[in-house]
Amino acid sequence: MAMKKTDLYKNLALKTAQGMKNAAKSPKPGTAEAAAKSKKELAGANPLLASLMGKSKSK
Repeated sequence: MAMKKTDLYKNLALKTAQGMKNAAKSPKPGTAEAAAKSKKELAGANPLLASLMGKSKSK
């Protein structure tokens, strides 16, 4: 049985929606590294924040 045109459009729409959903979950490149770096910098500048994060400042 051949697929109807509406079925083809429905399948295409579902595939597109699934792709958009998966793309929204993936983080943008460089964002995670910048956030981690800024947290480390903040912890280094603030001893109270460093103690709350569980990191000891040892040199």
